[in-house]
Amino acid sequence: MVAVFDEGGNFGHVTYAVAILNAADAITAAMNDCSGEAATATSQLSEEELRDLGLDTGEVLVLFDNKTDPITSGARLN
Repeated sequence: MVAVFDEGGNFGHVTYAVAILNAADAITAAMNDCSGEAATATSQLSEEELRDLGLDTGEVLVLFDNKTDPITSGARLN
């Protein structure tokens, strides 16, 4: 999960699935994918979950952001 600020200075977050075993490297990959301010690894995905998401080793996938996260935004579609 990466903390981000939009053009208006509003706080939000982006949740990523990252197919990198080392948590520090996964955080770096997620941070490099957006202009985030801070990040944390919140859980580890199984090989089956990564396959279900279609991720190969080293890939990064956005799962939720401040436009699509059902918890913070009411699940709007892009």
